Amino acid sequence: MIKKKARAERISIQRVDNLLDGRSGYRLSAPWGHVSLLQGGGHVCELNLKKCDGVNPLWRPPWKTIDPQRYDATEHSRTYGALPDGRLLAGIAGHNLSFDYFGPPSKEEIAAGHSTHGEAPSVKWMFNKAVGNSATKLSGGALLPEAQIKLVRQMSLEERDPVVYCEESALNLATFDRPISWNEHVTFGPPFLEPSVTVFDMPATHAKTCPPSYSGKPLVQTDTQFTWPHAPLKRGGRLNLRKVPSVSFEHYTAQLIDPKLKLGFISACNPRVGLLVVYVFRRTDFPWVGSWIERLHQSHAPWSGKTFCRGMEFSTTAFSIPRRETVEQNRLFGQLVYRWLPALSEVKVRYMILLFPVPKDFRGVTSVSLDNGRPWSRRADIARGNSGAT
Repeated sequence: MIKKKARAERISIQRVDNLLDGRSGYRLSAPWGHVSLLQGGGHVCELNLKKCDGVNPLWRPPWKTIDPQRYDATEHSRTYGALPDGRLLAGIAGHNLSFDYFGPPSKEEIAAGHSTHGEAPSVKWMFNKAVGNSATKLSGGALLPEAQIKLVRQMSLEERDPVVYCEESALNLATFDRPISWNEHVTFGPPFLEPSVTVFDMPATHAKTCPPSYSGKPLVQTDTQFTWPHAPLKRGGRLNLRKVPSVSFEHYTAQLIDPKLKLGFISACNPRVGLLVVYVFRRTDFPWVGSWIERLHQSHAPWSGKTFCRGMEFSTTAFSIPRRETVEQNRLFGQLVYRWLPALSEVKVRYMILLFPVPKDFRGVTSVSLDNGRPWSRRADIARGNSGAT
């Protein structure tokens, strides 16, 4: 019993008053580094691996953010934009949970005051810590009053290895079945994100580019099917989506995770700074990955033509569109593009975040596997700069 308690004490949880722009949140720390979450919106805003000099791979917006529940359209529209995007962009950072829809509200929902990507990233989350038999866990959650859903996220760390375990649950408080989207909107930013340097991987097969209405400056042909990672360019030829070119543009592509796999993953690696980030999830939970790139294109507030970020969003849903359109689309490549949350029922998902130091000649991730439910890496292969992490 004493040994278990000693292990737990090496993993600490602290409330931090100024995690980002004066906003409060919580930090889980282990000997290898830490992970931080904001109360406003529940966003995971920091991933820290000490061996990589503390470089945070997650996106920090170039504008000063506020807690989204403080957003007032009269006061903040000029700074962050009007609804439906303004409230979301006021508080966005790093990895946010887009729930219970993914994309903009319908025009009727906008008139009713709803925000892009649902209530989850725009309300205040409450956190508490609990010490289990072998680890300290941070439990956080939010009540979504309009959706009538209670969200809970539990996070815990491995002591020795840089691994973050995440479990999320959604409890339907209503007496109706609901079609929902569940999107883990992981967004990477500078200095970790570099044009032609940072490498992105996923075990995807079929893919499709965004509709023409999505962006005024896409590099790729719109509304076109392709095989990951080679998307068709507007000017002809192909763009390898594993890296980001050094031009101004914005586009989105939807990728189907290989149906033959039980586990899906997304990975991002900057070999110059020596950091690899891998998210691992069950394909039955998240069959889709959206790849969104904004590179110095959007000129209106708060983007101001100065923003560079890339989202790798594992999801129940292919495209960022209103819920009604998602339900009407129903399937893409034979795969359902939403899931059901039954009346008065709870649904859970799980995923892991893995951090690795890698050499400068590391070329990417080809596969990820678990050994007895735990991540297992052939570290000798990674150290030699082979093309895959297993």
